[in-house]
Amino acid sequence: MNGLGSMSACCLGLLLLIGVGCTSETFGEGVTATKAARDAGAAGHITLDLGAGATMKLALVPAGSFLMGSKLSAAEVARIFKGKEERFTDEHPRHEVTISRSFYMGIHEVTQAQWRAVMGTEPWKGKISGKPGDSNAASWMDWHEANEFCRKLSEKTGRKIALPTEAQWEYACRAGTSTVFCFGDDPSKLGDYAWYHDNSRKTGEAYAHPVGRKKPNAWGLYDMHGNVWEWCRDWYAKDFYAKGKKVDPENATESKRRTVRGGSWHNSPLLSRSAGRNSWCSSDYRHYNYGFRVMVESGPDNRR
Repeated sequence: MNGLGSMSACCLGLLLLIGVGCTSETFGEGVTATKAARDAGAAGHITLDLGAGATMKLALVPAGSFLMGSKLSAAEVARIFKGKEERFTDEHPRHEVTISRSFYMGIHEVTQAQWRAVMGTEPWKGKISGKPGDSNAASWMDWHEANEFCRKLSEKTGRKIALPTEAQWEYACRAGTSTVFCFGDDPSKLGDYAWYHDNSRKTGEAYAHPVGRKKPNAWGLYDMHGNVWEWCRDWYAKDFYAKGKKVDPENATESKRRTVRGGSWHNSPLLSRSAGRNSWCSSDYRHYNYGFRVMVESGPDNRR
């Protein structure tokens, strides 16, 4: 390999390890990421062995910056999606956030088979809307139990498994976009990407659906909109966007509630938006449309 080829290979290798690249490129309003990392995010992945014949695939999400929050005012969200304006003020101010390191994100929500392989339990069994199915998104676990899954999987794999922060979740959901949904602004197209009220609850299929059956976003992540609400690591604060850090923000200040994202099969497009924040659940809340996905930091220090 010539000197230039060696330099390029070295640069890409460092990029994948620490999420820092040689050049940057803008991919949407206020969204920047290293071009090579952005490309790698669509193709790079790792697969974890969970035991009991179950595996988990995670896609590489490149480091970069984006505008977190809603591009629509609270009044516009309420008018377009028919909600109460005061409910959406926590999506503001829209602000630039930097995710300083690349990470791997589960390509879909944790499934029943994956949960059973790690935890040995079936919390959805016999519960309302707890339809069994190995590939169905797991549900009926609270925030503590989702974290216990991460702890046990970390022990099993030797990697640092965690819930994503709220900022990591929205960054991964947007996948380089600044639109209302990861695919654009038109809610009529949501059914191509999500299980939500109109193609689930409304049709009598009131339960968590098989994952990965809808279209993925640009970074290869499925079901970021709909299917089940996804627990994030953060405590919820209505004003966190106004006072949080600009680089790798995480709300670690204890409050009465946790943050979940993405909407579910039960909900309308209003709650499935990329910027949508759920603010009504405590750490010990369990429900038929609550689940999660996990993340793993990339780099040489991502092992326990």
